[in-house]
Parts: sequence; structure tokens; C-alpha cells
Amino acid sequence: MTITKLGIKVAKIMTKNPVITSKDELLPRAARKMLSNNVGCLIVKEGDTLIGIVTEKDIVEDAVGKELDIKKTKIKDIMSTGMIIISPDADILDAIKKMKKNDVRRLPVVKGRKLLGLLTMKDIIRAEPELLEYFKSTLVKKR
Repeated sequence: MTITKLGIKVAKIMTKNPVITSKDELLPRAARKMLSNNVGCLIVKEGDTLIGIVTEKDIVEDAVGKELDIKKTKIKDIMSTGMIIISPDADILDAIKKMKKNDVRRLPVVKGRKLLGLLTMKDIIRAEPELLEYFKSTLVKKR
């Protein structure tokens, strides 16, 4: 028997107020914002519209790894714009499958062009702790 739905909507467990930044914010300030809010990413918005996401991986690989001038680098220089998104009405099993297929740990939750929240692996595991083993076996890359 294959499970096709868990019966939990993304909107129910998503982070409703993700930490936001602007595309013109300088990297040191954005990094401090991530640290002070204990988050691994910042959502980049213009008005209510999602325009990008920047993760700790982006900072390490795209800024530090490429030896950019950190003090002059803006979020728009390293943010990802081709985001994988999800609907607030989607089942969390669909979200898990989307994360696995696209090798991502976070999905902006969007309705139309409006950002409603952010769904992370932590959100899913908090809601359904037994899914931790599933994440370990399917999402975590073997080193």
C-alpha cells in the first residue's frame, strides 16, 4: 500500500512569518539577521511578492567561496531566484516529495504571486516526528 496523502495541509504547519530581507541589503547585515533569528535562510520580497531566497549555503558558496567583497555584496548578487514553491493547500506529503525531487530543504508557500509563509523540513518534523526517519533516508546526502 502506497500512502498518497497525510491529511495535513502545508498552511497548517508552515512558518507564517519567515524572516524577510530586501534585495539591496548588504551581506553582513543579512548574515547577522540570520544569526539573531536563528534561521538558515532569508526570504527576499518586494511588497508581498517573493523574488528570491538566500540560504547559508548561498553565503558560503557564492560569496565567501568566490571571494566576493563581503562588505559590498548585496543579497541580489547571491540570492536564488528560480525557487521551488508550494501551495498552502498542498498536502505535506506532496511537499516532502517536492523537496526530495528538487534537493531542497525549504519551500516558499505562495498563493498567486503572494508569499504566505515558508515550509521547512523542521516544520514538517515538528508536526510529524515519525517522518524524521524518512527524511534521513531520502533527503540527507550520504557523505
